[in-house]
Amino acid sequence: MDPSDPGPRATAPRAGQDPAGGTAASPVAPRRAFSVAVFCRHDGAVLLVRHRRLGTWLPVGGEVEPGETPLEAAVRELREETGLAGRFPAGLGVDGTPPGLLGYEEHLAGSKGLHMNFAFVADVESRALGACDEWSEARWVADGDGLDCPENVRQLLRLALAAPPAR
Repeated sequence: MDPSDPGPRATAPRAGQDPAGGTAASPVAPRRAFSVAVFCRHDGAVLLVRHRRLGTWLPVGGEVEPGETPLEAAVRELREETGLAGRFPAGLGVDGTPPGLLGYEEHLAGSKGLHMNFAFVADVESRALGACDEWSEARWVADGDGLDCPENVRQLLRLALAAPPAR
């Protein structure tokens, strides 16, 4: 045995391959898209909407369009889904972090595949919402307790409520 030989190397399975080295049933990688979630804040509460397609409580948001930055997508999605304009607080992260960025998370979004999601917080002047066909109900909440929503929504909701206000 050669002491300089590291022996067999473990490698991660490739797309379309199961960990045992065989071919998986579906060699096609799931769809991936960058997305944004906007935790819209007013008077100590955050807006959550009951998403029609997914049937759960979520912040407003959607996919980043080609050529958009995540912040531009957040501004657009907030306006499209609520009719509201938001102020995004600066200084929540390291130098160069877009205003309002709370965090990043990934989740499966049903038929839309994997969403690589940038979560933002924005302060709004009103709770008056415009109509939107993407949600069926809206609530302003001070916490996510008792709501049918993913745990990461509750976690980000707490961060949004604790973030400093936009100036």
